[in-house]
Amino acid sequence: MHTIAVALQWTVLVAGFTVLVAAAVSSIRVKLSGAGFGTVVEHVERRWFGAGSVLLALLTGAAAMVVTGRLTGGGVGIDEAALVVFPLALVASFAVRRLTARDAQRTTARVTGLVVVPALLGAVMSATG
Repeated sequence: MHTIAVALQWTVLVAGFTVLVAAAVSSIRVKLSGAGFGTVVEHVERRWFGAGSVLLALLTGAAAMVVTGRLTGGGVGIDEAALVVFPLALVASFAVRRLTARDAQRTTARVTGLVVVPALLGAVMSATG
């Protein structure tokens, strides 16, 4: 199980870094086209991920990781949990933003992507790692 947790962490870390770099490149391109800072921020939130979505996924995943760590006897602090779960929050927010753009079941997909999945993955990472 430890191998699965490490593989999950690295997969999410690479995916989160990729999404973050792609969003940065896209934002730079928008800024270089002459847009103002507010337009660049709106572009990032509309196309890539919203700050509220990232925060919700981060808090949910970190809380699940800390609670699972306490229940299994491993002491996982909130700072460590936030560092591990932050790339997951970026990926979850990006996936929810892209997958629910034209979906009729937006609320269910958002709850699943921003609450359930980060909580489960945070718990798995804490319990096995």
